[in-house]
Amino acid sequence: MDHSSCPVCGKPLTQLYKLRFNVYRCNSCALLHSDAEFEHSFESDLESTSRDIGLKQLRLANFAIIIKELQNLKASKNTRLEGLEIGCGNGWWLETCRANDIECTGIEPEHIYEHYHKENGLNVVYGFYPEVSPAKKGGYDFIIFNDVFEHIPDINTLVESLRKDLAEDGLLVINIPMSTGFFYRLATLQHKLGQNSNLTRMWQFNFHSPHMNYFNEQNMKLLLEKHQFGCLSVLRLNTLDFNSIKERILADKGINKVKATFMTTAIKVLKPVIVNAEPDIKVFFFRKK
Repeated sequence: MDHSSCPVCGKPLTQLYKLRFNVYRCNSCALLHSDAEFEHSFESDLESTSRDIGLKQLRLANFAIIIKELQNLKASKNTRLEGLEIGCGNGWWLETCRANDIECTGIEPEHIYEHYHKENGLNVVYGFYPEVSPAKKGGYDFIIFNDVFEHIPDINTLVESLRKDLAEDGLLVINIPMSTGFFYRLATLQHKLGQNSNLTRMWQFNFHSPHMNYFNEQNMKLLLEKHQFGCLSVLRLNTLDFNSIKERILADKGINKVKATFMTTAIKVLKPVIVNAEPDIKVFFFRKK
């Protein structure tokens, strides 16, 4: 894959720094891009049980915000909404849809949650999109990415496939971390001071599915505009569930319990600053033009 030009605007990329992988910056649209690679062995420093404990309440709270906006934007539709989630992971979004009378199919490359999917009657197809895209006549009412879009290597080819799988008035929903957020900026400052572990974690370079890109609001809109999608709304999502910070941190097997306790205390002290700062996560709602 070419790492010399920006996948959003096509302008040259400049190397910004090197962690486990190189990170580049577009001086035109400010996209942050890495030359990381997906580890198909699915082996990494990710501890899934702690990760799920640390994430569940946060994800469910954010999903409630997304569902409300999705229903508002599709309020005129008389039939049951049908959607596709790419990278459905543990299936929490699929369960949220079912609880809100929305039909949604998931695509997931990993089999770690397969037993849970089957036990709970979730409709999941295993493999990589678009190679295993379940066909739907007329296209899907919505396609959603929940913390997945930033892991995709070839985003332009991806978006063209999404256009084909969406209905004419279909919505593309992208829930994604931002390069302008509080924690990313803090990790960048720590990197400048010689401490790289938090920035490495932000890019998930020690996990089997690292980030390929870090967007801001402007270049995310620019990318989708290029592919004839109009932005309908952008909402702020919560970054942390302050009751399960330690479990979230311990999802990284490279961090011991002592360090996790120290980090948890520091984050709780900073809570007033964090909740009022630029959000680390936003959700975008786009419609095909």
